[in-house]
Amino acid sequence: MNNRQHLSGAQAIIATLQAFQVDTIFGIPGIHTLPLYDEIHKTPGIRHVLARHEQGAGFMAEGYARATGRPGVVSTITGPGLTNVATAVASAFADSIPLLVISSSGPRATASRGRGELHELKNQLGVMESLAGWARAVECVEEIPGAIQDAMRIMHSGRARGAYLQVPYDLFRAYAAVTLPTAEDLFFEPRRPQEADIIQAAQLLREARKPVILAGAGVTMAHANQELIALAERLQAPVILGSKSHDVIPNDHPLAVLTTTYTNTELHPLLESSDLLLVVGSKLGAERTAYGQYPLPPRLVHIDIDPTVIGHIYPAMLGIVADAHEALQALNTQLGDLARARPELETELSQVRAEIRQETRARFGEEVALLDSVRAAVPPHGMIVADMTMLGYASTVFLPIYEPGSFIHPCEFCTIGCGLPLALGAQVAQPERPVVALCGDGGFLLNSSELATAVQEQLPVVIVIFNDSTFTCVKTEQRQTYEGRYIATDIVEPDYVALAQAFHVRGIRAEGPEALQAAIQEGLASRRPTLIEVPLPSKPW
Repeated sequence: MNNRQHLSGAQAIIATLQAFQVDTIFGIPGIHTLPLYDEIHKTPGIRHVLARHEQGAGFMAEGYARATGRPGVVSTITGPGLTNVATAVASAFADSIPLLVISSSGPRATASRGRGELHELKNQLGVMESLAGWARAVECVEEIPGAIQDAMRIMHSGRARGAYLQVPYDLFRAYAAVTLPTAEDLFFEPRRPQEADIIQAAQLLREARKPVILAGAGVTMAHANQELIALAERLQAPVILGSKSHDVIPNDHPLAVLTTTYTNTELHPLLESSDLLLVVGSKLGAERTAYGQYPLPPRLVHIDIDPTVIGHIYPAMLGIVADAHEALQALNTQLGDLARARPELETELSQVRAEIRQETRARFGEEVALLDSVRAAVPPHGMIVADMTMLGYASTVFLPIYEPGSFIHPCEFCTIGCGLPLALGAQVAQPERPVVALCGDGGFLLNSSELATAVQEQLPVVIVIFNDSTFTCVKTEQRQTYEGRYIATDIVEPDYVALAQAFHVRGIRAEGPEALQAAIQEGLASRRPTLIEVPLPSKPW
């Protein structure tokens, strides 16, 4: 059915986004984007969330995307708005998150002429081409619906690595006849595996006596969690979870093995004794494999939606390019009669888990006990966002997670300060769900102004700040590698409780595990934005 209408560029953007069921846009308005904002104002069913910095808007959209599985959408102005959101776009690329940034650019008449116009950037499209998985600049109103449809198709049916659409700001007011997406355009067929590949993979798994599964975050993005559990139980295969895939299966499952980005030799006995590794939804990147030190078995079956990652770092005996849900479902069907028993596995995994916990406690200190208080205070269905802070890194071993989509820790691009805006975006997406952000003192200050967004948008996020007045990870490296020559790693702190109150946020200081548990419970019960400062003991630097 032809859905042709006479619309302005701004109207075409909003109408196309609505067709794809976009209900939320994050951003900050500017002179160049006011026609777009006027359409948002006139359009029922679309909520705009006002950030205080475009980096915050980008991470809010990422948090929204992680919580829903649907693209998070950001609107930015020409130039500085675009460069400010760049960090979030790079993070979305690293973690395969469906993030769509729509930005204005200079008018068509003066494009690339270097006239020093307002917000002019030397090569705005080039900036995004280097950061996003898909980038396009339109030159006429008629292109807009198709461009957005292309971005949505790539993010829904392939590996989502962020998308960028650039629109000259004079197009927002220009009119043309455009063709909007119809119902048939909104469904994207998942990529199914080749039957021959599934038969071969099933045969390899039947032959393996000690298979191991390494699960990536792609399992959750494909909603393949139950299929993975069924396969692991059928094979009696341990499932190694990473910092980004901490929530793929319930952490109390007898086959789950929790790791951090620092876990290395503790996994070697399990991997060295394995005769086959099944990798699902992971690119086997450096952070996931201890920078290539994992002794992965030569018999490796790799399932991923992205053909470029299969065999890129570790050679694969068999690569299956497919949606993880489709591939695992087909494998379970093919292996339907298999029911393997491995009575010795429980003892083996108990030893591995104990060694990983011991190493993690030695690395991060006795403060990991505070994570027990976090877990006790947050309901099992609550969402926890771990910023780039020491207890955030430790949380992937010491903070058990029980439901898919309930833990966010983007530790590959590793942007300190992302925790608060990620949590706000997740709360926008899941308004009834408890959301808690775990932040370090140094990182929190990078996006602390987003407390104002929490209040204005009435988002009852609880923010926990673990405060030791230090960039601890960096200072530890200075001690170990640079003979204790400390520079630029000690922080003069504000009064966090007073800072929270200045933003009209509830501020609490909690000293010790019991006080922290009570404070989180109080904050969640209040249904108001709450900031909790947790002073940590000084380290003997």
